[in-house]
Amino acid sequence: MFDQFKADYRRHEKSLLNPALWAVCNFRFGRSVMRIRFAPLRWFLRKIYGFNLFLILITSGIRLYCETQIGEDFHLIHSGNINIHPQTVIGDRCGIQHDVTIGTSIGPGVPVIGNDVFIGTGAKILGNITIGDGATIAANSLVITDVPAHTTAMGVPARVWKYSAVEAKIQKEGSRTDIKEANEDKKAD
Repeated sequence: MFDQFKADYRRHEKSLLNPALWAVCNFRFGRSVMRIRFAPLRWFLRKIYGFNLFLILITSGIRLYCETQIGEDFHLIHSGNINIHPQTVIGDRCGIQHDVTIGTSIGPGVPVIGNDVFIGTGAKILGNITIGDGATIAANSLVITDVPAHTTAMGVPARVWKYSAVEAKIQKEGSRTDIKEANEDKKAD
């Protein structure tokens, strides 16, 4: 458990003043409390978790419940006004910027977000949908349909583009191997 706290501390700029760090650490604390078998202790620590959740909500606008399933290396990049539904599932190495809502729509079900997903500022991800591994959700997008792996979704409502931001950079600059070979050719000349 303490390894996760250390990793979260490093990931969130090594600053105890970062509200994103407070939210993620309180989330980890709440998850740990849920595993305690001794009911009176669990009840008492749940009250502390709830009080912390309330303080974090009113000071930073981050609503991150301990019931949410979140993988390793979770990162709130720019904290503030982040609302994640308690039943949401988020994979490993996901980054979320500020003003993001992840939750339900009119019908039942919540989003399932894969590994290595980046969610830009102001994005809204709603309903019983799946965001594939390595996907990018652009800023201010409204995502109400599935997003395949390694694609970018942008717009209102979001349209899916068949390449990710990493692939776009490689197309623009060439592959890393091509760049390395070009640099070696320049040195040889």
